[in-house]
Amino acid sequence: MAGKLPVGLTSLGGLGDTPIERRLTPWWDAIDPAYKKAFAAIFCCSVLAFGFELFNLTLHHDDLNHLMVQKPLVGYYLGRFGHAWLFYYVQGGRFVPLLDTVVGTSLMGLYGLVVGHFWGARKTLDLALIGCILSVFPYMAHVYQYNSVMIAYPLAHLLSALAVILSVRKPVLSVPAAAFLYILAFSIYQSVLANAVTIFLLWIVIKVLFFDGDRRTFLCDLVRPCVTAILSLLVGGSLYALIIFFMNIPFDASQGADRAFSLTYRLQHPEEMLAAMKSVFQGTRAFFMWPENYFPNVVKRIQLLLILLAVYGCGRLVVKRPEKALALALFFTACFTPRTLQILHPRANYHVLTLTAYALVVAGAFWIVSCSWRRPLARNVAVLLSIILVLGYAAQCNWISTVNYLNTLSHYSTLTQVLARLRSLPDTQWDGKTVAVVGSYNMPSTFPFKPATGVATEFMDARHMRQLASLMRDEAVFIQADSSMPQVLSYASSHPPWPKPGSVGVVNGMGVVVFSKD
Repeated sequence: MAGKLPVGLTSLGGLGDTPIERRLTPWWDAIDPAYKKAFAAIFCCSVLAFGFELFNLTLHHDDLNHLMVQKPLVGYYLGRFGHAWLFYYVQGGRFVPLLDTVVGTSLMGLYGLVVGHFWGARKTLDLALIGCILSVFPYMAHVYQYNSVMIAYPLAHLLSALAVILSVRKPVLSVPAAAFLYILAFSIYQSVLANAVTIFLLWIVIKVLFFDGDRRTFLCDLVRPCVTAILSLLVGGSLYALIIFFMNIPFDASQGADRAFSLTYRLQHPEEMLAAMKSVFQGTRAFFMWPENYFPNVVKRIQLLLILLAVYGCGRLVVKRPEKALALALFFTACFTPRTLQILHPRANYHVLTLTAYALVVAGAFWIVSCSWRRPLARNVAVLLSIILVLGYAAQCNWISTVNYLNTLSHYSTLTQVLARLRSLPDTQWDGKTVAVVGSYNMPSTFPFKPATGVATEFMDARHMRQLASLMRDEAVFIQADSSMPQVLSYASSHPPWPKPGSVGVVNGMGVVVFSKD
């Protein structure tokens, strides 16, 4: 009897008497080698783009806000309770950027593979290029810059893609299952709504373009997944809003969440819908052409060329079969859906930093060009353009990471200089702790700190400095000067702003630094 396991253990799927690697081997062997190779390529490309983040704790200004939060939980007052729970109850509120970046990169790789498979890609090169575009899109750099969201946001992207795939399946349970995944995704990051809509629209485009089956059943085959997909999204979105309502969250006004979740506000301001439509058009034009500075213009031109080639490929099929015009119209619509949330949330700015669905439009354009042109030359051109595009993304991500790291150092340097000057003053009855900050400091934006959305934040204010001092274990407490401090404001009006020597002083036992006259 010696050495035998209890009967209960031997019945747990064979785990009691079979080595675990032997149990997992059939699962691993069942995966198509093309997907394994594509995932490895996507992961390596992500390391090429975000490897700098793996070895440097770059603190963006949003990182500071998240890092110093104890209660309320991070993201909670924006309706992102799932994000809050993940960060505090799963991760224990710890910042582990190396681990988080590896896990987040893996989740984004899976997201790319899932979307590519859903669209019909099966070859290693196709899967790898689609996945690289979706994972290393320049704006995705922000997922990794914000060290508190490295896992959460990629998980939300993956959940939204899985929800779309489930929603178009035939089983009855697919709708509630997809709705549940939507709830989880929205509780982490509401902007993945745009990703879900874009993924689905491009799937319909591909399905219409390359359908060669029985035309008599095609309409039914197309309508059913559309109905279930829309139903899943409506149910998931409604249940999410209902959960938010019963959670009684006092929403933060900084990103307009208080208005986004207020039905009363929506009913009182119906005119905002027209303003939102205009903003969607202008923002889409700016992203693909001008004047938005998301990334270099050469990268924009390659993206635009891929999209135009995809439109031309659709047009060639429309000439032969007019019913394919639906696909062309839907592809044109998909170019605007990355700003879906902007329509639902006109005056807020969730959408300003979360336009990751544009990567889906670019990846979809590559896939349409590859499939719609029968000649190898067209596919080869699409592949080469996509490779150059991904390299451009990676270069941009490296620039973002490097400049933000240098920006972190410059913020620390300015803070320590302010404290050093104040504490070097003669004995002036100052406790060495409390510092009133007048205005805010806009740091120089000369090369390489050229303006770009979310890159190298230039400002410093009292809250920002207080958080940095806390991270440095300095006892200094920075407060923003206001009308309740007339003597401090009087000092500021008669002294030059930082970095002039006279910009620091002591007033009524309180340190003062004049950042600006505003």
